[in-house]
Amino acid sequence: MQEYIIRRILYTVLTIFAVATILFFIFRVMPGDPTAQVISPALDEAAQARLKEAFGLDKPLIVQYVLYLKNIVTLNWGRSYTTQHEVFSILKYRFWNTIFLMGAAMCFTLVAGAGLGMVMAWKRGSKLDVGSTVSALVLQSAPPFVTGILFLMILSYRLDLFPTGGMASPGMRLATGIQMLFSKDFLHHLVLPTITTAFYYLATPMLIMRDSMLEVTGSDYIELAQAKGLSPNRVMMKHAARNALLPVFTVSSVLIGFALGGQVIVEQVFSWPGMGQLMVEASSSHDYPVAQATFLLLAALVIFLNLVSDISYCYLDPRISVGGGKH
Repeated sequence: MQEYIIRRILYTVLTIFAVATILFFIFRVMPGDPTAQVISPALDEAAQARLKEAFGLDKPLIVQYVLYLKNIVTLNWGRSYTTQHEVFSILKYRFWNTIFLMGAAMCFTLVAGAGLGMVMAWKRGSKLDVGSTVSALVLQSAPPFVTGILFLMILSYRLDLFPTGGMASPGMRLATGIQMLFSKDFLHHLVLPTITTAFYYLATPMLIMRDSMLEVTGSDYIELAQAKGLSPNRVMMKHAARNALLPVFTVSSVLIGFALGGQVIVEQVFSWPGMGQLMVEASSSHDYPVAQATFLLLAALVIFLNLVSDISYCYLDPRISVGGGKH
């Protein structure tokens, strides 16, 4: 087990290194001159040379690459070309905004999806089972920007139940850290983007839980529990659901990875100041210190979650060996 964990950690580090390398060269072969944001052609050659030296653009590409890798490790990610602020300080604020939104959406998705899937399997073939399956597939087929706009039109503009975007109402001072999680105004703004994200990904854990429950309910130990005279709810919750949750846990890391990528659309629709919105802004303005750091941070987060999922899976299911076979 220890060798497996070390090997997975090494693979994770190598994957992040490969992603960082690809991002470095992609942003330097993109069309458009990113230095035009800070180095005006109207400046004389001496001034342009000083600015290029300040941003490290006067060095050969291989030297820039080595410095880039060094700066990633030391968290010295440079300054934004457009705002001149440190990239790390920009990402630190935007990162937690995305984590709060994604965390709320994924908690709702996994809890509601597993719960509904469990009930659907227990009432297989009923109107609830069929209706939930159809509803989940319809929601999954609708892009988040469509459902998000519909929620805004109905719940915000027409019924005036929720704000139209942002993280705080005009004139309200946004709290920071843990205090923000208990702010009624922040939670009010969090509702619509959360359910927009959650509804899109709800079908995956729900249908996986349903199929897993159907497999489990045919097992010998379920029939034994029923023969003992245990109540249906006790059999479902204590015996069937606990063993059926493992596939849902396995897919959760992949689901979170997709949700992180999908945050770009949701954050744009609801004007949520997270990393997705920052990624769009930085890419459109050729601010590649911010853009490449945002892409790298999101990729590293997804890769890390996959690592945690792989390691946890071996501990949760002792039947699985680290070599991929079953005992």
